[in-house]
Amino acid sequence: MAGPISRAWTERGREGLTVRTLVACNMLRARVALRCVECFAPSRPKYPAVLPCSAGLGTLRPVRRSMATASVTPHSPPPSQHVPESIPHDQPFMLPEKVSETLHVPMFRASAKSMVRLQSPRQFYSMLRNHIMKAQHRIFISTLYIGKEERELAMDLAKALARRPQLQLTILMDAMRATRESPKSASSASLLSHLASMFPDQVDLRLYATPVLRPNSIASRIIGKRFNEGFGLQHMKVYGFDDDVLITGANLSRDYFTCRMDRYLLIREHKPLANYLHALILLVSRFSYALLYDGDPSLLSRVKSHIEDMDDSSSEFMVLTQSAFCLRWDGGNGLLLSEDTDGTIATAGLCPSVETFSETNWRSSATKALQEFTARWNERAKAQKSVSSDTLIVPLLQMGQLAVTQETDMIPILTQYLSALSPRAFGQTLARPYTTVDLTSGYFTLSGLYKSLVLSDAIHRHSQAPVFFRLVAASPEANGFYGSKGLSGRIPAAYTFLEKLFWNRVVEKQLHTPVHSYVDVSDPMSEGPLAPVELREWGKYGWTYHEKGLWITGPSPEQPALAPSITLIGSSNYGARSEKFDVECSLLITTQSPQLQDTLAKEVQEMRESARTRMDMAAFGSRERRVDLVTRALTRLIRPLL
Repeated sequence: MAGPISRAWTERGREGLTVRTLVACNMLRARVALRCVECFAPSRPKYPAVLPCSAGLGTLRPVRRSMATASVTPHSPPPSQHVPESIPHDQPFMLPEKVSETLHVPMFRASAKSMVRLQSPRQFYSMLRNHIMKAQHRIFISTLYIGKEERELAMDLAKALARRPQLQLTILMDAMRATRESPKSASSASLLSHLASMFPDQVDLRLYATPVLRPNSIASRIIGKRFNEGFGLQHMKVYGFDDDVLITGANLSRDYFTCRMDRYLLIREHKPLANYLHALILLVSRFSYALLYDGDPSLLSRVKSHIEDMDDSSSEFMVLTQSAFCLRWDGGNGLLLSEDTDGTIATAGLCPSVETFSETNWRSSATKALQEFTARWNERAKAQKSVSSDTLIVPLLQMGQLAVTQETDMIPILTQYLSALSPRAFGQTLARPYTTVDLTSGYFTLSGLYKSLVLSDAIHRHSQAPVFFRLVAASPEANGFYGSKGLSGRIPAAYTFLEKLFWNRVVEKQLHTPVHSYVDVSDPMSEGPLAPVELREWGKYGWTYHEKGLWITGPSPEQPALAPSITLIGSSNYGARSEKFDVECSLLITTQSPQLQDTLAKEVQEMRESARTRMDMAAFGSRERRVDLVTRALTRLIRPLL
């Protein structure tokens, strides 16, 4: 299918590959590209049939990667040979401890008093600007892109650097998204490149490019610039200021500051976690391109000398943020490394066995560096003095092309944990003898592993107590491409089609039928007895939806239910793209703090209050949700990349 793209790609909507992008390159090229990714991708370690397990979680059963098609009877009595050692409902710390022990990843102790949930995009934007101006020693940012119109943020960064010569700034973005506009138009790269030349001893700007395709390579030019995004993106969303860290799924552009719903968790004054995430960004920056200014030196000097008297609407500053830029590979040798009081940043951001990363063949070295990095931080976290805490934090990385799969490796452990939660504790019969798992993604493209979790026989047939999954996806109207012209207008329908395919599996396994013995009286959206799997769609007039997260509420001794004690927050969309191609970072957080649990409960409640449309076969069969043949065919074609 040839021909120009019907309209310019906007910054609204799906981060990464879209239907319109693939169609513009035609079906054949999409198939060829997918095969190339599969051929060049490193071999991924397979899950063992049985994971090692210590006392407390019992012996883990094999967890199948593929889903069985036979129907099951939810909550049937488990065969005695499959019953794992039960876990008391009031022991949520067993999950992060097991994840850290099994996957050899660091675990950080924290106080819930240091954690603040931001409730709106405007609060997110205000927090960013305030923290930029207050930061004394370091600002480290990892994001997919920064909107080319965000001159106000660029001005804030420039003024903060000018006022505090000791302040260091590190920004990591994706090379494709940061430079995808034409050379004559503004982009994320042109917006920020001047900072590296204006403050050479304070600023590192880095653009990550997938190891499959190098920028400006022959293969990259043949495939096409926008199609290159399908080979993998730098997708981590981490914003750090001194020892404060904000973890979210939001990027830095106008929609994310005004009308795009997301999650935001600010963790204040947690130096070990901030050091870890800062060091992680430095490490990925080592095998990324340096972003440099390539414009008029005299303009650069004039702006720098008058930066305090300017605002973001100044004509000279506007020209500066649209100037030419260039990319340079230095293998990480050009990074500015500031040594903290304990040497954390200077040492942890480096890989002793890799001095320089090669531009043409850095993937194996990067995999080795990341493995060493994680192992080093795991040992460092263990060596820390034990302090009283009510919250545990386990960072999980997912970089499928670099054979780093901590997030997906966690899923079998989570499956075992959910199946082993006991409705009894210390001989007490619980009033709420079941578990609820809330799971949401703005882009409903659950990977096979997450689908296996939701549809798991180990959970629905062999668990110690019933587990109910409540899923929330974006409605077509809340999709960023809703109402778009041309082929991009098919994207909301494509996600509807993926939802329907998933729901067909739910019906096949008979997990949509309510279990009349269980009613959640604490849920304002309750429509009677709980079903093992429920699917709703989020919709709010004038808003798009970008939240991603998981919340676990265990059995409770009383009604209404206790609030969630476990959550997963970060950049991952839980789809095949996040699993296999993109660079992701999420935090698994477990808390015993009633205050933080109430905060998580409010998060779930607000999400579900806007998710009033409950999906079933009748809803998918309605005229409004019918998906035409062309859209269905295109969706099936690119499904492995979604």
